[in-house]
Amino acid sequence: MKASSVSEPAVSGHPTGRRSMAWADRLRNLATLLVIGIHVSGSVAQESSGFDTFSWWSGNLWDSLARPAVPLFVMLSGYLLLSKDYELGDFLKKRFSRVVIPALFWMIIYSFYNYFSKGSPATVAEAIRGIVERPVHYHLWFIYLIIGLYMVYPILRPWVRSAREHDFFYFFACCVLGTWVYKILWEFFGISIGIYFELVCNNCGYFVLGYYLGHKAAAGEDGAGVHIRPWRLDRKQLARLGAGLIIAGTAITAVGTYWASKTFGGKFHPYFYDYLTPNCAIAAAGWFLLAQYAFDRPPLLDIEKRMAAASFGIYLVHVLVIDWWSQVGYWQSKIYPIAGIPIMMCMVMFLSYTVIAVLQALPGGQRLC
Repeated sequence: MKASSVSEPAVSGHPTGRRSMAWADRLRNLATLLVIGIHVSGSVAQESSGFDTFSWWSGNLWDSLARPAVPLFVMLSGYLLLSKDYELGDFLKKRFSRVVIPALFWMIIYSFYNYFSKGSPATVAEAIRGIVERPVHYHLWFIYLIIGLYMVYPILRPWVRSAREHDFFYFFACCVLGTWVYKILWEFFGISIGIYFELVCNNCGYFVLGYYLGHKAAAGEDGAGVHIRPWRLDRKQLARLGAGLIIAGTAITAVGTYWASKTFGGKFHPYFYDYLTPNCAIAAAGWFLLAQYAFDRPPLLDIEKRMAAASFGIYLVHVLVIDWWSQVGYWQSKIYPIAGIPIMMCMVMFLSYTVIAVLQALPGGQRLC
């Protein structure tokens, strides 16, 4: 989530050099805060069966609002990376070094943390095998996701450069079938589609969607994205559309989670919280549109720039900060979750940023976060 590791560096101008990029850094900071929101609200929304209580609805609403966080990071990466051409060798070397080095460092940190808190992994061999096979800690799965997207970038970049509107529509239709329809049929009806949805399942759709939405907007302003027709709506209408999509996606997530949890066994049902669902995609697209038309002015404050540059490190360390807060006895349940969750989110965000800022100031610290 750091601009120079998960996305392209935050620069002045559109990837073509003609648009303000303030919105991208602000959206990255928002997505970082929303990730923290997922992990802060999770214990309220997902570990309770009191679905008719105000406390549960508070956690559910905050968690539902935060769900587009990871799709937003993937969309930002798609917009910024697919907008530029890189020589294959240089791209892979640069990108993997900026992700793998900090990832290995923090995986080692979390391996030690898990050993001292849970006694596992018990040996160095187990720790190494754990790093290869699965995320060392629950939030580190994103590292494996972004590495996979880097691997398909050289394949997707030539295609998006030549693709026209109907090509994108076909790609997104395949993504809908391979993710949304497949997941709905399996989750609620136990039906599995036998087709192998190569390249169009999981998060690849968000990766391309970020490029598409960014260049569809640019096509109406400066001629960028010549194969993508511009919007017929003005800036205010698009901002309102974005806000409407956010409200709709969040409401579907919250109400759908309540319905599914009450209907299927009386236990928390995770389907609507999944990133690869229509409701999450609707909200993520809404944030992406709203950011482009409402987050681009005024110019970035210095603190916004620094937090955007530290976003990858904040993502890596924030779980330790959350656990530390809980150990010292301060948690969102100290007050009503409707207020405790956002307060805790901000506290974790700024403390995580402080930790990363200190680490980056140390010799070699920039390479670790």
